[in-house]
Amino acid sequence: MDYRYKISAVICSYNRSRFIIQAVESLFNQDFDKTQFEVVVVDNNSTDDTLKVLQDYKNAHPDYNFRFVTEENQGVAYTRTRCAKEARGAIVAYLDDDSKAEPGWLATIVNFFEQHPDVYSTGGRITPYFLTEIPDWYSKYFFGLVGNFDQGKNIKELSGQRYPCGANMAFRKKVFEEIGYFNHELGRSGKGLIANEEKDIYLRILRHKKRVFYLPKAAVMHAVESNKFDKNYVYRHSMGIGAGERLRLKHQPFALFKKFVEYFLKWGYAVVYGIGLLLKGQWSKFHMLERFRWWVIEGFFYPDRAK
Repeated sequence: MDYRYKISAVICSYNRSRFIIQAVESLFNQDFDKTQFEVVVVDNNSTDDTLKVLQDYKNAHPDYNFRFVTEENQGVAYTRTRCAKEARGAIVAYLDDDSKAEPGWLATIVNFFEQHPDVYSTGGRITPYFLTEIPDWYSKYFFGLVGNFDQGKNIKELSGQRYPCGANMAFRKKVFEEIGYFNHELGRSGKGLIANEEKDIYLRILRHKKRVFYLPKAAVMHAVESNKFDKNYVYRHSMGIGAGERLRLKHQPFALFKKFVEYFLKWGYAVVYGIGLLLKGQWSKFHMLERFRWWVIEGFFYPDRAK
């Protein structure tokens, strides 16, 4: 199949007018032939002035391969799917609306795909930059909360225990034709924080015996605002993890049972590990780690509460 561009850089957006243009500019500022890529923003019914700032940017740069559309079905899985359908490049590379692509992002992704025709997807390093004070309870167990994804300095194949994050992942467009799009039952929607639409599609890719790689030089910076450390947000985020797994595995009773056991073992580990934190006088770290693991279990048992 012939594609118009080597790569389509796509951005899902919802009420991030304060960040969206820096995400777009981080792409057009890349040292990469502008005739070989496009940038597509799919807005998901933003209520702020996202559409206005996007139109202003488009008017100011008529020579850029830039466009934006609105996805009326609410939810990030619908929006990610719309991105893939809108893309006219051989590669579909996802960047979050509150992230910035580091120099060389486009070239690293395109070059790797061109040199490895058997690879179907890649993901890269995500480094958070904090726009707020980091709370004393924050630890490595909350890296997922802030989008921190770092698998080391070397390129490596990912086999399922780790999979790329939505803020920095890329696919051959034909992947979607072969295995389908994102699961619309999963993923965030409005204030609902159900998770795992990314995990779902990556496990499907691996089940089809396709290869996925981590590219450390395909790096992005991800903004972290104060709301990510609001305890109610952490509660809803944690619930969303458990709810997402319950929904993803709803037709697999044995896998559901295994996940149930896994979550309780992780909660037990958090309690035991937390005793060491208590002995160090780190009550807040213990409390939030134990609550995180318990809220995941709560979401697993009551997925409707996470919607």
